[in-house]
This record gives sequence, structure tokens and C-alpha cells, in this order.
Amino acid sequence: MLVDIVVVLVDEICVGGFREMGLTEREVRSLSVKSKRYSRSVGDSLYVLVEPVKGSGGKSFVGKMRSNGKQIDVRIGVFGKGPGQWTLKAARDEWFRLRSWYRETGRDPRELQKDEKRQLAKQSFDQTLTELVDSYLIACKTKYKQSETTIRDKKNKLSNEIIPALGGSTPVSRLGWDEKSKGRTGREAVFEITDSIEKRGSLNQARKVLGVMRHLFDYAIERGWMERGQNPAVQARSVGAGHEVQHNPCLSWDELPQLLDDLNRNKGNGSQVVLAAIKLDLMTFLRVGSLVPMRWDEVDYAANLWTVPGTRMKSGKNHWVPLTDPIKDLLAHLRRINGDQEYVFWSPRGRSKPHIHESALNQHLKVRLGYGGRQTAHGLRSLPLTAGQEVLKFSAEVIQRQMDHAVGDKVRQAYDKSQLLDERWKFMRAWCDALLDQGLEV
Repeated sequence: MLVDIVVVLVDEICVGGFREMGLTEREVRSLSVKSKRYSRSVGDSLYVLVEPVKGSGGKSFVGKMRSNGKQIDVRIGVFGKGPGQWTLKAARDEWFRLRSWYRETGRDPRELQKDEKRQLAKQSFDQTLTELVDSYLIACKTKYKQSETTIRDKKNKLSNEIIPALGGSTPVSRLGWDEKSKGRTGREAVFEITDSIEKRGSLNQARKVLGVMRHLFDYAIERGWMERGQNPAVQARSVGAGHEVQHNPCLSWDELPQLLDDLNRNKGNGSQVVLAAIKLDLMTFLRVGSLVPMRWDEVDYAANLWTVPGTRMKSGKNHWVPLTDPIKDLLAHLRRINGDQEYVFWSPRGRSKPHIHESALNQHLKVRLGYGGRQTAHGLRSLPLTAGQEVLKFSAEVIQRQMDHAVGDKVRQAYDKSQLLDERWKFMRAWCDALLDQGLEV
């Protein structure tokens, strides 16, 4: 009991209740995966656990304290910016709250966590769609750290398309996949919304509204306001009659956070090298055949450029990729894994080639993450061209140059030798920052 009192006294003398010490957010993100689980202190008996490479390879926050004379571990949650995840600041705030409650009550803080979950379950049937939307938009800013432009766009879609169709006073629990409200299931209601938008000729808008609904109801499930597995917008993709089959399908910008969350948590328990390849592909949007044979000697840190040899490019010309800070952070992670190898994506299982196979990225997306028919590695190249123009407001020409697309007719291609490197630099910085805002962790 004396030890418990000492812990309380230490808490009381902390500035603001918490001593700022230990790792920073960036340092936590940069912790490398090793062969065995290990932990690092982030201050005041709060730790980040790093799972082994053969496990999930993820990171989570755990607080350690004594309660009733026994050492206990209090799990806060998974590190990250996606749904259900915790930033370092949020984890510290939660740990301080739990320890303050312990000081006041003397009870095991894990009991408080259980009580709050039970209370949340009781409230689930009282939440209306309007209340869900209000809470979700706040979370988009404070928890998911999305830009004001993204939040404003979501608010418009929710106010103009979703709430009028579903009814603001409708209980969230009645909007589940199988639940009926106003004579229709939640699944049918979702299709009615997307169908009505498609009939106006706005296929892209229908896809975006669907993405907002999916993320909205994911949030409802996370809060306990909708039963798990009842998201009515999951995989309800628009496939109007006569549409051309998509050989390289791609998620929408609003659907991207879920994919990033699955990648960050290593949901498929896959190779760290393949995971890193998918993330680098997202940031550089290269063709997979150009990406996976990447060598360390192609990277010029002094010039902040990666030169992809023309022999690997469809155009047959050398291609320059600006090294943004997130790209360099990811390469630093890979350096710790494969720094002694010639190839960045070296794999000990490589047979015909000394690096991962081109199909490894698609296999991971399709088999391990369950995105078959929804997202391919090559399909990732569609994201920057659409979101780069619609969300980031860059010109198509700058984006296409960075994608190694031929711009203009043959006459222009023959005389226009400009590379637009300055504009491409600006775009790449904005693009990588936008991916971080959507939840990408490097």
C-alpha cells in the first residue's frame, strides 16, 4: 500500500498531472520492429509495446501501475491516427485520466474501462443519426486529424445527401445492414441513396458519398452505437448496368483511411517489407515493376531524389522521385531491415529475383487484407490523379509528369523537354502530407 501512496504523490507533483518525458510522437512512429517484442517508456509508467516481426508488427500503449499491492497492466490501445487508434498525446491524456480516477476511488482502473464499455452499449439504441453525424465530424477534426477542406466536403455530403435520405431522427441502431426502418433495411437505404445520385449522372459523387457513409458507420460501430458487422455501406460499391469491368479497381479518397488502418495494424500479419512496399507505392504511385527492384544506390539523399532507371520505366527514360520527409522515414525503416542488401525490398524467399515479387503487393491486398475486387497495387496510381486534382487542387499536368505519363500530343512531346520539378516537389510534399492526414503511418 505504501508503494501505491508513493505513486499517487509522484502524480500530484507532476506539472499538469503528467511529466512530459520519454519518446515523442515521431520517435514512437519510427520504432523499428525486431525479432522479439520490446517496450519503450513514453513517461510516467506509460509504455509503447512493439510486437515482433513474426507477429503483428504493431505498436500499442500500455500503462503499468500498482493497484491493491499488485502490479497490473492497463491497456490503452493501438498506436496510430485511424479509427479506434491512439496518438501519443491521446494515450497520455487517457492514462492521466485513469490514474486520476484511481487516486480518487482506489479501484482498479480496468474496472472503469469495463464500466464505460457497458454504459456505451446501453446508450447505443438512443443515438440518432444527427447525433452520430455531429460526433463524427468532431472526431474527423480532433481524432482523425483531417483537413478543414475534407471535413467541409464530408459535412456537405452528410447534410445534402445522407441525412435527408435516412432521416436525422432515425436511431443509428435501426440503420444496420439487416435492420429495418421505414420498411427498408439499412443496406437497401444505402443503395437508394447511391442509385438516386447515379441517376443524376454523378457516378463519381455516388462513389464518394458511399465512402463517407462507410466511414461514418465504422465510427458508429467503434463507439458502440451500431452492432459489429452491421455497416450497411461496406462493399456496396456502385456497379451500374453496362459499366466497364475494372481490371485495376481503386478505393475512393474517403475509403482510403480504412485501408491505411488495416496496413498500419498489419491486419493480414504480413511481411514488413511487403507492407513498406505498399506504403511507398502509395506515396510514389509508381508501377509495381518499377518499384520493387529499387536499389539503395539509386537514392541520393544529398539531392533528395530517387532516380529510377529508364530501363524500368514504361517511357524508357530516367524518372525522378522527390524524397519527402515521410518517404525518407519509410526508407530509414527499410534500411534497418535490408540496409546490408543491394535491394531495398530484398527478400530471403526470392527465387528468380533477389527482391520481393511484383505480385506480392497484390497478393497482400487481395488475400491478407481482403481487398480483392476493390483495390489492386496498380489501381493505387488512380488515387493521386483524382484526389490530387479534386482534393489538393493541383493541375493534371504536374501530377501526370510525376506519374511518368506522356503529356500532350506527339509534337508537344518532341519539343517540350521541361520536367516541372519544382511543381512536382510541391505536389509530392502535399500528397504525402495528405496521406498522413488520412492515417498513413511510416
